[in-house]
Amino acid sequence: MMDFIRECFLTVNLPVTMMLLVILVYWAMMIVGVVGMDAFDVDLDADVDIDVDVDTDFDGDLDGHGVIGDVLEFLFIGKVPVAIVGTFLVFFMWLLTIFTNHYFNSNHSVLWAAIWFWPNLIVSVIGTRLASWPFASMLKNENKPFTRERMIGLVGIVKSSEVTAEFGQLEIQQKGPPLVLNVRTLQGTKLGHGDAAKIISFDNTNDTFQVELSKWEQE
Repeated sequence: MMDFIRECFLTVNLPVTMMLLVILVYWAMMIVGVVGMDAFDVDLDADVDIDVDVDTDFDGDLDGHGVIGDVLEFLFIGKVPVAIVGTFLVFFMWLLTIFTNHYFNSNHSVLWAAIWFWPNLIVSVIGTRLASWPFASMLKNENKPFTRERMIGLVGIVKSSEVTAEFGQLEIQQKGPPLVLNVRTLQGTKLGHGDAAKIISFDNTNDTFQVELSKWEQE
């Protein structure tokens, strides 16, 4: 056991061992409630926005243009919490680094460790994708973007001074900035500012949602 611990802290293994220790400290802090899962929150849209206390933007198109965007999409970043993906990646990288340096770099050469870094990283990325895939499947509905069909039945608050058959806006709260939609009522009905309104349909002729007073407001 002591031999294994000493090997973990050899110069060629020290970087990945320290990364693993950071990950273990993070999970320990999350268990006791010091930090939350969203401490390393990542959102993917047209480009990649990673928020790790400091905002970093990668100008990569996730439709196949840009290596960084492709790699992050391959690892399910944006679909699976980055803390989970990062844990798998660091663990696989640590495991492979220890293994390759023990069996193929017995002299503990830094040069050979650097050479083995790249195949280890590639295998770790593949392993991370396989390990993260079940989480992506479980969370796909939660991360599914809003569509017109999914908007039907949602309830929001009237943001404009009123909502009529010709004019109106509705605000719907969600994770992140609220959605503001152009809405209309049935002819002859009107909602006031601050009323709760439920989306009942979408009108393709003017690209607006039709709303009605929500049930609890009627009561």
